[in-house]
Amino acid sequence: MRRALLLVASFGALGVHHALAAEGGGMPQLNVHDYTPQLAWLAIAFLALYLVMSQIAVPAVSETLARRQAKIQGDLDAAEQANRQTNELIATYEKRLADAREAARGLLREQGEADSAAAAARFQELHDRLAKQIEDAEKRIAAQRDDVMAGLAGMSEDIGRDVYARLIGEAPDQAALSGKVASAAAQGAGGHR
Repeated sequence: MRRALLLVASFGALGVHHALAAEGGGMPQLNVHDYTPQLAWLAIAFLALYLVMSQIAVPAVSETLARRQAKIQGDLDAAEQANRQTNELIATYEKRLADAREAARGLLREQGEADSAAAAARFQELHDRLAKQIEDAEKRIAAQRDDVMAGLAGMSEDIGRDVYARLIGEAPDQAALSGKVASAAAQGAGGHR
């Protein structure tokens, strides 16, 4: 009850004050007696904006960034797995190559000079076959790397488009965005090689 009376009294005093201020002229924004309502509305507007941003905008952006990070991490894990497989193939190749060399030496010792041509041909065949396997593995790795980089470029365009649309409020120029992503990817690829 007391609060209601205080509220009615303050509104009444505010009305009288405004009437006096209107008669006296001057800018109401600079009237010291109006600072309290102005500060109250500032606090209300700030609180409303803060609630909208914290409940709607920030979670949406965070979710988008988390999905993008998970996709990028998955692609990086796939590339790392391909790299591990390549290292295993190279280790297998080196072991087989060392085994083949040792086998060739043993054949040379056992058969002598008469069988050296046959042993060299077998060694060369094994070497060519393993070299072909390594070449195929390197091509697969390069293709997987290119797929990952293409996926990263696509994700970069998606992220850029989403961020631009959220910040500016309109869709970006797709050609300009693609050019900038391609330029950034070329600079990044040049720095890592």
